[in-house]
Amino acid sequence: SEKQQLIGLKTAEVTRGMVGGAWRTTGRVAIDETRVRHINLKVPGFVERIFVDFVGKKVSRGDPLFSIYSPELLSAQEEYLLALKTSNALSQAQGALTNDGSALIAAARRKLALWDVPESEIDRIKETGQPTKTLTLYSPVSGVVTKKDVVEGMKLDAGAMPYEIVELSTVRVLADIYESELRFVKEGLSATLKLNAFPNRDFKGKVAFIDPLLDPQSRTVKVRLNFQNLTGE
Repeated sequence: SEKQQLIGLKTAEVTRGMVGGAWRTTGRVAIDETRVRHINLKVPGFVERIFVDFVGKKVSRGDPLFSIYSPELLSAQEEYLLALKTSNALSQAQGALTNDGSALIAAARRKLALWDVPESEIDRIKETGQPTKTLTLYSPVSGVVTKKDVVEGMKLDAGAMPYEIVELSTVRVLADIYESELRFVKEGLSATLKLNAFPNRDFKGKVAFIDPLLDPQSRTVKVRLNFQNLTGE
């Protein structure tokens, strides 16, 4: 008993259970590329006003980004109003078929919708009978602006991508795993992330993807882990 006390020997009851361990590595926090959204323009125009004016700004779904003046868009609105007038005239004419008028309205309305004109704005045009000079584009997602390539007065062509927005509710950590440790890691494995910026917090995540290709130089494989980021920061 004296020797046991000297070496600090402790005994415990043998129990049956799972044998586990831990795999440690370093990683780099990155955005989840599946949550990147480009805001593109479907009709050429001139930028009238900018609501989101710097990179890094947080936006919510439905927030205005910028507004443009587009002659093509103005013509499309006038076509829609003309289709409404034509339909009313056909419906009032005795014996006239109204299907053609309805088809014209649907086609003109669909054209505006395909150019990202909100349904509420299309309804306003119908109620007031007046076209709007500018079109305001809204954010389709909540996230952080990571790219801004637009200024007031700038001319934008169809297909331009003035904004890039990244949704940060989930972030990705890219890590390396050595060839000899591959047997310890599999998709769905739970993971804990520790950051120097938050020394007292542990972030829980899971292994999302294991690269099937081995780097011949470092003898490592890239591993992607997903972590929830509820604050979006």
